[in-house]
Parts: sequence; structure tokens; C-alpha cells
Amino acid sequence: MSASGDSHGWVLEAVELYELPLLRYARRLLGDVDLAADSVQHAFVKLCRESSDKLKGRVAPWLFRVCRNRALDHLRQSGRERSLLAADGDAPSGGARTPGSREADPAIACEQADLAERLRTLLADLPAPQRETIDLWCEGLCYREIAEITGRQEGHIRVLAHRGLTALRTHPLVRDLLTPAGLQSAQSILAS
Repeated sequence: MSASGDSHGWVLEAVELYELPLLRYARRLLGDVDLAADSVQHAFVKLCRESSDKLKGRVAPWLFRVCRNRALDHLRQSGRERSLLAADGDAPSGGARTPGSREADPAIACEQADLAERLRTLLADLPAPQRETIDLWCEGLCYREIAEITGRQEGHIRVLAHRGLTALRTHPLVRDLLTPAGLQSAQSILAS
């Protein structure tokens, strides 16, 4: 029951809105579906104990922060926390990324799988802070919310996003996609 005793309808709404983005984010951090699900469940259990008045419009950053902290606990237990919290100049660390596929056409599915693999490789090669910033940005969070979740300054988040996106944009694998044939292929993938 929440601290204010109000109904949990707002919690159910939060589950509907944020469960999948949180699962994707936690899976990318941890590389393990079960640990990701545990981290997300932990965040929602904690949400049930909070007052909707206390969080007023800050539910998404709060949930991502709690989920992130739980994921860091799992990484600490396995000795992998350093890779996530590494400074910008540190060596990049990879992570398992397995986005789902919804295509019906096998040719499109093959193209999307190839593109997804290329993007996973590129993202895994980014330094961990840049990768995490881009992951959160792709989940629809703004720089202010990402700063709140990660405990970094908003200006630093902007720099991390810029550097990460620039690295992706200038990478040879992405440049291949910017050729006319690559653009047509990318457009067909995005259109499906």
C-alpha cells in the first residue's frame, strides 16, 4: 500500500507504460533476461510503496533510477559494475543485446537481423556511459531525465549523447547504410 493510502491505479498505468522500456534497458545493462526482469519487478514493487503525490510527473526517471540501481547491484555481485560506470575515456565494454523481431517476410527479417547485429556491434563498442545514455535516449527519455537516472549532470549527458551519436554516425558500417542502396534497404526495414 502506498504511503498516502491512495489507489494503485497509477501504478498499473506505470506498469503498462514503462514495463517494456525498463525490460529493454535492464537487459542491455545486464545481458541477462532473468536478472533484467528481477530489476524491473523490484522497481515496480518499490513504486507500490510510494505516494503518487511524492513522484508527481517524475515516475519514469524514478523507475529507471530504481531499476538501474538494482541492475548495478546484480553487476556488483558478478564483478561487472566497473564496465557500466567506466569513465568516458576507459575501454568500452560490450553487453548482450537481443532486440525482438516482428517481421513476417523472411527477406525483411534477414535484413533486419543483419542491421540489428551491426547496430549491436556498434553500440557495444561505445564506452559504457555513452552506450547507457543512448539506450535511455532511445527509450524516449529526455536529457534531464537521463541525468537524474544516472546521477550525471545534464550537460555531461548532452556531451555523452553527442559523442556516442557522432561515433555511430561516422562509423564505416553506418556510412555503408548512407549509400543510395543502403538507404533504400534501411527505408524498407524501417517501413515494415
